[in-house]
Amino acid sequence: MSLRFRLNLFITILFLLIFAGGSFYVIEIARNSVRSEVQSSAHLALQLINIALTSSKGSNSIASQTQVVEQIARLESIRHLDIEIYRANNPFQSKQSISGKTSRGGPRAPAWFVRLVKPPPMEFTHKIKQSGTQFIEVIVRANPSDEITEVWDETRGILALMVLFVVLANVLVYVTLGRGLAPIESILRGLEGIEHGDYDLRLPAFNLHELSRISEKFNLMAGVLQRSKEDNRILTQRSLAIQEDERRNLAYELHDELGQSITAIKAVAVSIEQQSAPNPVSVKESASTIISVSNHMYNVARNMMRRLRPPTLDELGLITTLQDMIDDWNSRHQEIFCSFSFNGELNRLNEETNISLYRIIQESLTNIVKHSGAVAVTIHLETVYSPATGKADGEIVLTITDDGRGFDVANTRPGLGLLGMRERSEALRGKIQIDSVPGQGVTITITIPVAKNP
Repeated sequence: MSLRFRLNLFITILFLLIFAGGSFYVIEIARNSVRSEVQSSAHLALQLINIALTSSKGSNSIASQTQVVEQIARLESIRHLDIEIYRANNPFQSKQSISGKTSRGGPRAPAWFVRLVKPPPMEFTHKIKQSGTQFIEVIVRANPSDEITEVWDETRGILALMVLFVVLANVLVYVTLGRGLAPIESILRGLEGIEHGDYDLRLPAFNLHELSRISEKFNLMAGVLQRSKEDNRILTQRSLAIQEDERRNLAYELHDELGQSITAIKAVAVSIEQQSAPNPVSVKESASTIISVSNHMYNVARNMMRRLRPPTLDELGLITTLQDMIDDWNSRHQEIFCSFSFNGELNRLNEETNISLYRIIQESLTNIVKHSGAVAVTIHLETVYSPATGKADGEIVLTITDDGRGFDVANTRPGLGLLGMRERSEALRGKIQIDSVPGQGVTITITIPVAKNP
């Protein structure tokens, strides 16, 4: 069931309840009006008859009362009343009636309306005794048909207006909801496009304020996804390029260093083998050459392994590996000094966290050398303790600060180094925050949930 249909159904039910309540109220007023009008007319007629008969009694003349009755009998149709006059003598009885008639020419009220507003029967009787067994009986009955017809004419207009209001309001609500909710289709199509990877989609600004805000947030989301997709593409290309560079460098080192060293060892061994009478001095020199070349090969292999993955990370832990790396970095960059501090239990983290932290710090130092122009770098690594348990089961906080030239974070697109650091942080369900002002250095804060070795 669509939102438009549900809202329209709810509003229709509400209007019908209002119409039912209004109809009940109008009919109740009509019923009270008919009852009051008819009852008032019947009482008035009876009082006038009593006054006339009472006046005639004052003359002590039965003929005078008879004359009054005859005058009543000569009356024509009376509004709201039926008057019946019975002339009775023993054993004959005659009847003469005066009936009220509807004076209006409008349509008669329908039967259902008559049943709803018709008052209970009202009848008033007055007897005039003449002589012996002769008497005259005057019966006044209420006849509400004329009043009901008038009330129906008035009520019909009110009910018609109420029906017209309900119909027009319902149509207006249906049309308004249709126009107001029409942009939802555009939003749904946009979401389907995002689902299929079309991040270039943008929604127009809608007239409705709430939908216009949704459109604005949708466009911002699409922009963020588009930038993320572009960043991922750049990172993927960069990752592939780095892999190719590493492979090329490894191939060069294997060929230039290890290949030449192995060739030299082989040449020395062949020369020893070809000597007919081995000279101890020559053999000792050849052995020294082999030892020197072997040491060189070992250093080359060790440097290659260190570039691929620092062996001390598995042997001595994260902190010792970072200290070695930073000491080596300081020895190679005399113009910049990096200080390292730590706090908390950091040697029991899992392998993924260790290598990610190592690569993040390594990448940050590379960026500082290339772009910052700094003379001092501070790296601090700590675990934030949970106040509830007092154990290091909260977060790892890494802070890297330099005093270089800085940059405008809001208007500068992050480079590959920062993108790589962000990707590594988010891979560990962490967050990265970059604070910088031109001329005042850069502070990078990385927060990662603690994940220890089992």
